Amino acid sequence: MTLGLSVINLVSIMFFKYNIENQIYRETKLYLEIYKYNPGIILPPYIKTFDHLPSGKEYEIVGMSDGRYIAFDRYYKDRKLKEFATTLLMWEAILVISLMVLVYFTIVKYIKKEEYIRQYLEILVLTITHKLGNFLSIQRLNIDLIKSKCKLKAVNRLENAYSLMEKDFKFTIKTLKNLGEPEKIVSTVNLKDMIEDILHHFIENLKEKKLKLKLKDIYIKADPNDLENILFSVIENAVKFSEEKIYIKMCTDKKNIYIFVKNDVGSVNKGAGVGIQIAEFLLSRYGGEIKTHIGRDFLTVIKIPI
Repeated sequence: MTLGLSVINLVSIMFFKYNIENQIYRETKLYLEIYKYNPGIILPPYIKTFDHLPSGKEYEIVGMSDGRYIAFDRYYKDRKLKEFATTLLMWEAILVISLMVLVYFTIVKYIKKEEYIRQYLEILVLTITHKLGNFLSIQRLNIDLIKSKCKLKAVNRLENAYSLMEKDFKFTIKTLKNLGEPEKIVSTVNLKDMIEDILHHFIENLKEKKLKLKLKDIYIKADPNDLENILFSVIENAVKFSEEKIYIKMCTDKKNIYIFVKNDVGSVNKGAGVGIQIAEFLLSRYGGEIKTHIGRDFLTVIKIPI
């Protein structure tokens, strides 16, 4: 904006200077012709007559009449130019200040609206999570009562499904709380340790499955919460929708870190894409990407720039 106004000012002043010079010169020539026939005419203050050639650069000679020099005051043009420039800058300053005030109040209004929406969503999320938390607590009691009276494999599957839902719920609550943080905290993270910590959350669900790991210590600078959300979403999908096998491998090249998560596909596979979409959204902030391939197994490849 400043550059644009400067260009406009320069063009306006140059245009005004050109016009005022032409106007003064034409008026002086006109008064010269009138003066030839009427020497007693009252001339404007910026036009002078001299008996001799004026010295210095204050006046510019236009012509002669009856042995007298007709000239105009060069400083008159400069004064007019300064007056124009001062007026132009003054009105521009008023315009800029008015726009700044308008933008300020618009931004304040927008921020207040966003703050209201944020607070409303926080209350809404707290209400939903509170009710859902109570519901899960009741279901936990129901499962414990059923389990105490009968030892069926179906009950174990129900308990494992509930355990996954409960972990997912707690992790979602943690993610929502992290969204309210004003700034991301970047630190050095060991991806191997983080993957092992996440797998520990699913230790009960992995008892009946074959887990194969090929991990190594790889460090990266990023927000730990973002990385945990990405890895949790992908690993949770593998645990939830695998039948009996899960394979996780890590490797690197000069530019990227690769994490491969492969699992066989169980009978239930609906909804598996939601977790991947969440992970893709978070990873895109770091310039990374997630690719998936469905064949005999479900393969997820996480690529993170070093």
